[in-house]
Amino acid sequence: MKMLLALMSFLSAVVLCFVLSVAGNVFIPLVIAWFILQMLRPVTKLGNVLRFNAWSNVILVFAILTVVGLGAFKFVASQVVEFAHVYTEYSEKLIDWAVTLMQTLSVPPEAVKNFDWFTILRDNASNISSVIIALSTKFVMTLVFLMFMMIEAPFLDDKINKAFGKNSERVRKILSTISAQVSQYLGTLTLISFATGVCAWLVLTVLGVRLAAGWGVLTFLLNFIPTVGSIIATIPPVVMAIIQFSPGLFRPFVVLVSLTAIQLLIGNVITPKVMGDKLGVSPVMILLSLLLWGMIWGIPGALLSTPIISIIKIVCENLPVLHPIAILIGSGESVRKLPNVEVPEVVETVKKKITETAKKVKLPGIKKEGKNKS
Repeated sequence: MKMLLALMSFLSAVVLCFVLSVAGNVFIPLVIAWFILQMLRPVTKLGNVLRFNAWSNVILVFAILTVVGLGAFKFVASQVVEFAHVYTEYSEKLIDWAVTLMQTLSVPPEAVKNFDWFTILRDNASNISSVIIALSTKFVMTLVFLMFMMIEAPFLDDKINKAFGKNSERVRKILSTISAQVSQYLGTLTLISFATGVCAWLVLTVLGVRLAAGWGVLTFLLNFIPTVGSIIATIPPVVMAIIQFSPGLFRPFVVLVSLTAIQLLIGNVITPKVMGDKLGVSPVMILLSLLLWGMIWGIPGALLSTPIISIIKIVCENLPVLHPIAILIGSGESVRKLPNVEVPEVVETVKKKITETAKKVKLPGIKKEGKNKS
């Protein structure tokens, strides 16, 4: 029975992952909306202090999102224009490098000389437009989900009380813990990512690397992806420095060393001091979660992988049956803080409670003297 239960659990997990992958267009906006709501908890709390109703909180949140969205759109437009100038300025150098590489690989140079990015973009404009439409649809769905979540938030406690009855307090505790921990994690990570992006922008500006602001924003965004994001964020500015300052390699080397030092300092020194062991999740499980959710939902899944594994751990901690899974997911530091209670002792306690309850209701087959039989 235990093997059958384990097999059914594994198959259920596989089916769940398949459903989440197929229905990603629905689940991704829903999950992103919930995480945005957790990031904006200080704003909603401010609205509650000021005695705003649900619609006033919605207007306040959407006003903030509108300002941030307009600023982001303006910044992206300026970066696209600057990127076009940079490409025009260094396109000949890139083509010469590509021709040299093709000659080394015995590929006809004409294949590279006739290669034009803008022609390819023009020919594939329909594909690009379809991608933009799909992203816009997900963005609108995310905003719709966010709006309805905020409208229904005042009635959440009543729903929990009606739905779960005696267990409503435990459910409320789980949801409160998840919201508080995820909100604190996302807020702290946002500040740390912002500091990382600003430091990268300052270093690249001082060293004279083109598109420094764009690389700083890219560093800020990729810092939300654990482990892999900081590595990926270092590559584009180093490549830009090589293109810009070639044939000299001293300044690109300085760029590489400086960005790596920033990532190591903030990632290995400042982040543990600021965040501590708030999530209490094993680094191995964080990496596995990154790979799994990246495979299911792509880039959005990679960005949300760490908060998702944290939510799974919190739920397992509050359900006695799944408590061993929470211990396995947790980090070594969190395990040391747990009380020194062995799992067999917990199981025996649960068995005794079940036996006592069965005796009270006089179930058949329960005998006082038959401990093993009961």
